[in-house]
Amino acid sequence: MKFSSLALWGAIGVSGMSPLAAQPPQVFEEAIDVRVVNVEAVVTDAKGQRVRGLTAGDFRLLVDGKEVPVEYFTEVVEGTTAANTAGAGTSPVAAGEEVGRDYLVYIDESFSLANARDVLLEKLERDLTLLKSGDQMAVLAFDGSHLEVLSGWTGDHAVLAAALATARRRPAKGGEMLANQRKLQADVDWVLDSAASLDDGDPTGPSTVGAVLDAMSTRISPEARTQLGKTALAAASALRGFEAPPGRKVMLMLSGAWSLNVAPRLHGPLVEAANRLGYTVYPVDLAQSDARSVTALDKLARATGGRVAVSAKMEAFREVVADTGSYYWLGFTPAWKADDKGHRVAVEPRRADLTVRARTGFSDLSRRTENAMKAESVLIFGGAEQDRRLIVELGAPRRAGRGQIEIPVILGVPVESLALTPKGRGFLAETPLAVAAMDIKGGRADLPGSRLKVEIKAPPRPGTYARFQTVVKLRDTEQRLVFTVHDPLSGTSLWGAADFKPRPKR
Repeated sequence: MKFSSLALWGAIGVSGMSPLAAQPPQVFEEAIDVRVVNVEAVVTDAKGQRVRGLTAGDFRLLVDGKEVPVEYFTEVVEGTTAANTAGAGTSPVAAGEEVGRDYLVYIDESFSLANARDVLLEKLERDLTLLKSGDQMAVLAFDGSHLEVLSGWTGDHAVLAAALATARRRPAKGGEMLANQRKLQADVDWVLDSAASLDDGDPTGPSTVGAVLDAMSTRISPEARTQLGKTALAAASALRGFEAPPGRKVMLMLSGAWSLNVAPRLHGPLVEAANRLGYTVYPVDLAQSDARSVTALDKLARATGGRVAVSAKMEAFREVVADTGSYYWLGFTPAWKADDKGHRVAVEPRRADLTVRARTGFSDLSRRTENAMKAESVLIFGGAEQDRRLIVELGAPRRAGRGQIEIPVILGVPVESLALTPKGRGFLAETPLAVAAMDIKGGRADLPGSRLKVEIKAPPRPGTYARFQTVVKLRDTEQRLVFTVHDPLSGTSLWGAADFKPRPKR
């Protein structure tokens, strides 16, 4: 995107926008980022039993293969911090303090079977009594195209029970996906029937038949391939876009394990998002998948420090509560560079008889990426009205190729949100911009972002808007556009939105 030079609008009243506080634009110097990366580590002995009483000195914490100091350390036992076991690290909480857990229940209806889903949700509702006073839960559902919030973060059992009851009444499409997959079995049956009439001397005999069957065994229905692309993207988007509370974050992902046979790598963004935001993922198979598929689901989970929750009685939530209640909490402060690079994290025990399960990475996000996440969040879940501070005006579209259009955009940004840095005899005003779009079918696109950047001679008058012009290129279909910029005063992202509707075809 290329923007024109800055022009100023007066303080304009816009419907649905909070009035601007007339604070002077601030001049910013370089700031030091002191955010801490927390790693929750589960430690077991050779018999698989939890090990207690370790100190920071019993662990090696490695980032990109190099050992770094454990700056913060504590042991959590059954949701409560143990007596001081800090050792070389500083405990972030006092001994005996309750450590709350945030359970994000994510229901993937596209690959789940209704009967298995409903049994598990009924037992989850029964087990809401396992939530402690500092715990909370949220419930999301994905219908194959759209994400819906059935309950935001709350510890209210009645609200959560109502959300889970609503989830049980929603359609589940796992049966349809499995039916499409089973249609492929007709080809296998034909090969087996044909093989019965062949003898060993035929060049198309048993050995050839076996090779054909081996090739057929790995086939996936086109419907499943298409759907998994949407499903994997939605799961990652749910983590990136949904409000992430502080504390111990757990994702209970209810889906069909067999879908990973399509392409396990498609779930890479989910692992990356979980490690980026500190979520531990606990998948649950709701499609009666085979052992190989469930094992693949477990590998995905362990990259985030979790594991697959398998329960013959469908009491997965009880397993997750038990597994997340006791662990070691290690914290460190990396040298943040805001360069969007991913970093490997490993926690190793100094004792050879111990095994550690923990997250495997974190990301050093740039402001631009944080803005992009905010744009995605507003698209999917909506945004806080107090942050809706950008003015967005769309011009008349013009054709830009087959099925493509270009739309002129005027963007008004509060001058208080433009970070001013001294440059020569004036100032450089700039802020990163992110743009995202979603069509009526739930299809999303991240449009190329940029930086709003211009040189000015003097700080602009408070309460005014900086006016920028640009052009965005889109598919010629009904879409919602969201624009976000970082606000240095509040540390949040401001946003604005506009809806595009194509002209009726004559």
